[in-house]
Amino acid sequence: MNPTYSGWLLAAMLAASSPTLQAADVTITVNGKVVAKPCTVSTVNATVDLGDLYTFSLVSAGAASPWHSVALTL
Repeated sequence: MNPTYSGWLLAAMLAASSPTLQAADVTITVNGKVVAKPCTVSTVNATVDLGDLYTFSLVSAGAASPWHSVALTL
């Protein structure tokens, strides 16, 4: 058998059998637990004044408003 012909034949056989190799059923089991407790906000009423924000201030990509401090008691 010609080496080139046998190479093409082998490549064709591998290509024909590859979809069956990729179509196998798989079961993935993930075990674990959540260890972080949720936080509780102790601040009952909080008002944050964000000021005025105008649309012409945000016309370019990456534009942002000024930062505002917020104090919360957890």
